[in-house]
Amino acid sequence: MSGWKSCSLTSLHHIRQLVAQVKASGREPESALEGSEITLDLLDDLTRKIKIVDEYVVYRNVNAMFPHRNVTLEIGLNARVSIYGLLGYAMLTAPTLRDALNVAAEFPALIANGFSMAVDEHHGRARVIFSGYSGAHDLKVSYAELAISSFKRSCSDILGRELALDEVTFEGSVVPSHSARCQEHLGCKVAYAQPRNMMAFDLALLDLSLPMRDPVSHFEIIEACRRQNREYAAEREWLQRVKLILERDLQSPAPLEDVAHQMHCSARTLRRQLGVFKTSYRQLLDEVRFERAKIMLKDGKLPTDQIAETLGFCDGAGFRRAFQRWSGLAPGAYKA
Repeated sequence: MSGWKSCSLTSLHHIRQLVAQVKASGREPESALEGSEITLDLLDDLTRKIKIVDEYVVYRNVNAMFPHRNVTLEIGLNARVSIYGLLGYAMLTAPTLRDALNVAAEFPALIANGFSMAVDEHHGRARVIFSGYSGAHDLKVSYAELAISSFKRSCSDILGRELALDEVTFEGSVVPSHSARCQEHLGCKVAYAQPRNMMAFDLALLDLSLPMRDPVSHFEIIEACRRQNREYAAEREWLQRVKLILERDLQSPAPLEDVAHQMHCSARTLRRQLGVFKTSYRQLLDEVRFERAKIMLKDGKLPTDQIAETLGFCDGAGFRRAFQRWSGLAPGAYKA
């Protein structure tokens, strides 16, 4: 999977799983993609990355189609450790489950689930905690459920046996029937509206020797993970420089040619480099506007129409449509 924050792109894995759920229910798969830039033909190109905002759109569509199912959990529990690519192999070849989870915590950009991860010990139990969510506000519960269910599945793969959880907690609130379904899926006590997203299990499991441990392969793949992480870091740094140029005047943002001049390259080179990073001038501008909009809305000093003008929108309606697409919430609801 691609890094979550590197350029707001992700792999097709979850989208393909969501569309498969829709097809299996007898519905038209196109209905899952409505409102996104993803097409069924694109799903056949396994080399492609998609914008995370388009993944949000599909999650919202599918959640709305199946209000009486926990589709996110179903997908997570079917996600084998191989979905994490190099990182998955590093976890699989680690000496112990503790080592495997510490590797995952070291390279959060390679997990790409919107959270940072930490492992601790509490009252004789191991806890894997997911915090610092960076995605769409309205999908926080869905992505927390995805993170915990997929890690339960991955840990089971690594151990070579089912990981039995003692307890799972989530930060967000849901209706009682949703909570009951989650408890049934995960096979343990589940509580929502809690201080953290967390799964807990027997502490002794952390130091069990893993069946596929291999010190030579583990060392080599850790080095590969570090290289990939450095590539993501360099990519983020380059993209951040472009974003800083755009941030200087969002009401009249610098055109691509001016950005290229300030990046000491030609417009053609800038376009090509953005393409290498699977993004574009327009997408970066949207990301910068979204981040500034969230700050201004939470600050509460300006009305929505004035925020729209400050961010370079022709009118408040255009800004409201864009913010709804970015976040899943109307500006007024986000402000509240």
